[in-house]
Amino acid sequence: MTAAWLLVGILAGLAIGAVLAVMLRRRALREFDLALGALAALSSGGQPERFYAPQGNLAEREERFNEVLQQLGERLDALELDRMRFLAIIGNLRAGVVLLDARRRVQVINPAAERIFGVWAPEVEQTYHLAMTHTYALESALDEVEKGEVLQLERREAGRTLQIDLAPVPGTGGTLLVVHDVTEERRLLEVRSQFVANVSHELRTPLTVLGGFAETLLDGAVDEGHRQRFLRHIAEETRRLSLLVDDLLRLAAIESGRERPERARVDLLELARAVAERYGPEAQARGVALGVEGQSATAITDRDRIEGILISLIDNAVKYTQDGGHVTVRVSPVAGQAELTVADDGPGIPAADLPHIFERFYRVDRSRQRATGGSGLGLAIARHLALSVGAELTVESELGRGSAFHLRIPGMAKATDA
Repeated sequence: MTAAWLLVGILAGLAIGAVLAVMLRRRALREFDLALGALAALSSGGQPERFYAPQGNLAEREERFNEVLQQLGERLDALELDRMRFLAIIGNLRAGVVLLDARRRVQVINPAAERIFGVWAPEVEQTYHLAMTHTYALESALDEVEKGEVLQLERREAGRTLQIDLAPVPGTGGTLLVVHDVTEERRLLEVRSQFVANVSHELRTPLTVLGGFAETLLDGAVDEGHRQRFLRHIAEETRRLSLLVDDLLRLAAIESGRERPERARVDLLELARAVAERYGPEAQARGVALGVEGQSATAITDRDRIEGILISLIDNAVKYTQDGGHVTVRVSPVAGQAELTVADDGPGIPAADLPHIFERFYRVDRSRQRATGGSGLGLAIARHLALSVGAELTVESELGRGSAFHLRIPGMAKATDA
């Protein structure tokens, strides 16, 4: 009997131990599930939920767990705030920003880079950079950046110039690309360079002539007839230089925008007649018939600037129209605007030259440069004056059949306008 009761006690103890083990395992699983639930809430972007252990003897560990959970939540909040700030900053940059990972795949691309490369972020993210940049020169540059170098390169294609700055991202093996579309900057630099070269060329000829005549006069071996001729040449070249400087200063003042255009009622037909009358003697001397025709039209605009445009256009037409030719200034209302047309039956302008006719120092017939005595800036000044008052200046021409410059002026006044 004693052995039997001993066996029963052993079996009962084993059964109780098994039951306790199951209960302890279930309690541990419940605690683990509660901890996982708190972490899951944190990982999903929600606020961390406080963890409560079911047994009081776990209170110290429970508090420590909750402290760690709170710290993780605060750090994740800080990271999310930094991420939002980063996206806000790069989203409003005018420069393109692209982040590549260590495998040279696109991780981040901002809206400016989307516009520059003509792509959509979801289509190029996680793809190799060449799918977006199409720039094989980046491959060798990225090799150098991986060694810790900071580089800059330019890509030119399809009429655009892109400047790409590359820098390594420490600790990631990735590369940051900052892309600027510098097409307009490069164009302005080229225009400035051409402008300086043109000014230098325009100044060199009269200065050379002045220097040569001055040296000859200083030598003294010149009779009175030659001396008078030399002095006339010096006076003419001085006048040419003065005209060039005046036109350069005028063009600079217009482009700077320092002087705002005035607005007043301008009788365009009366203004055209006044300017044509001023050029009448010169036109007559050149054998050119200069006339004004059309309807009365009044515009609310800047009289002095419209007069400046007319002076440039009429001066240009009279100079380049042959003896026996005609120059006509026509005033007419067109589609709610006033239009001034200066037409001639001169030699005309070749089609290849028409796109450049308003550029500074551009001359269709350079062989007539010295004969006409112009600075080469008249039409450029006329265009800038037109832009300053919101007018449009265009040209129509056919080689051998003359030219017509059209100035369309907005703000045509009604009879009741003050």
